Amino acid sequence: MKLKNIFGFHAWIFVSVWSLLFVAGQSKLFRDPGSFSHTAIGARILDTAHLIYRDSFSFTRFGEPWIAQQWLGECIMAVIQRMAGFDGLLVVTVSLIALLYSNLAWRIERSGMNLALGSFILVLSLAAGSHHFHVRPHIITMFFITIVYSHLCDIESGRKSISSLFWLIPVFVIWSNIHGGALGGLGTLLVAGAGWTLAYALILKSPLHDKKALIHLWFIILLCFAAPLVNPYGLKLPATWLDIMGSSAISQLIQEHASVVTLLHYGETSSYITIALLLCFGLFYLALLVGIDWKNQKITWYIPLVWFFLSLSRIRHAPLFAMMAVVGIAEMFPYCRWVCRLGEKGLVTFRVKDMAREMNARSVSRYLVPIVITVAALIAFHGSAQLPSTGQKWVKLDSSHWPVEILPALQAIEKSRPPGTPIFNDMLFGGFLMYQTPGFRVFMDDRCELYGDKLMTKYIKADRSDYEAWKKIYRFDLALLSNNSDYKKYFESNPDWRVIKRSRAAVLYQRCSTE
Repeated sequence: MKLKNIFGFHAWIFVSVWSLLFVAGQSKLFRDPGSFSHTAIGARILDTAHLIYRDSFSFTRFGEPWIAQQWLGECIMAVIQRMAGFDGLLVVTVSLIALLYSNLAWRIERSGMNLALGSFILVLSLAAGSHHFHVRPHIITMFFITIVYSHLCDIESGRKSISSLFWLIPVFVIWSNIHGGALGGLGTLLVAGAGWTLAYALILKSPLHDKKALIHLWFIILLCFAAPLVNPYGLKLPATWLDIMGSSAISQLIQEHASVVTLLHYGETSSYITIALLLCFGLFYLALLVGIDWKNQKITWYIPLVWFFLSLSRIRHAPLFAMMAVVGIAEMFPYCRWVCRLGEKGLVTFRVKDMAREMNARSVSRYLVPIVITVAALIAFHGSAQLPSTGQKWVKLDSSHWPVEILPALQAIEKSRPPGTPIFNDMLFGGFLMYQTPGFRVFMDDRCELYGDKLMTKYIKADRSDYEAWKKIYRFDLALLSNNSDYKKYFESNPDWRVIKRSRAAVLYQRCSTE
């Protein structure tokens, strides 16, 4: 066992990324409502020992057909939360991201790239994708899609055979039951397969050397596309994915589903930074690809460009591009003409080393450091499961983002009311209420496929007529709104509603006639 396999560049990257995200993620990795809603849904499944087929969390869609399409990921989150609290969820999330970047670092080192330049590329990738680092099942999609793309690159480079794709079948089964991003993985596999087939038909360079390999490839692809059907919901699961992708309201309501043009329209500084990083990374990738002789280019090297353009239409895809691009850069770097010329002129940063003999692809010892750190952290936070989410050993929910200061008042009202009491809320707080006050039923949360475009569009418009109609139909007497909510004006100007408590994040209202 070589010490370099244990404590090499990849190990230092794991420790660096893990430490950075663990410190920064103390509150920032818990800014998405999915961190709460997914855990609450998983807990409901575990408590009842039954999968969910109808909504029981909201009052606007109560009893309507709905499936927990991320049920496996949600159950895993609930189990981790019960073992080590929100601290444990943070540890697992941070460890997965750090392990992913450790693998990317290993591929960079194997390419012979200067490690200073490699570190810069990893930092750029991390920064470009960090806006989607949240405690939720989406992290698994980032992890798996990078692994799948890496495997495709290994096949085209000759390091692995077509038959090695068989292991992707169980990966897609697991992935599909954790997160709908498996659809992106299938698309990536399909693009690679189609490209290899076209190259084979045109008698160009391809990993398909004969018809037998061609048949094996498409047989495996067919099985991978059938893999999402191995789930407890059957065809309803992939149908839900397509409903979400086809929704026009989601891109208006949820910023991470918005296009680059929409983000620029918002005018937020963080959006400008994200877009600038994305464009810089995309241009660098394109510069490397253009600098390679056509005869040396590979089909898989074009796949990250597909994800780059998808990122422009929906910024949610930016982390996927940023991670796959690192794999592509590591593969292309030794073949780029201008890189080789700069190295030959004495520029150390672009000098390519021959690392093929030094790197052991099958060494499992490189995972020793990640395993030790993750297990040690989970053991250290074992007691967090007995602590409230607002009083964890490490995780601190941002009180300027979440109604943490209002939570005691909310929980006191919850205890005094019958189960299923409706509470009008902004969408941001839906998941928070589902987890923190399960006795309430929410107006809306982040399960967009449940509420549909019609209701979400009305929510976005915030017309008084719609609000008055909802108030008449559902007869809610509680409301939790953010300080910049478009609905706040209907409560502040109405003498029938009084403020129970204000905080930096929200305002809790109660109808005056209710004691």
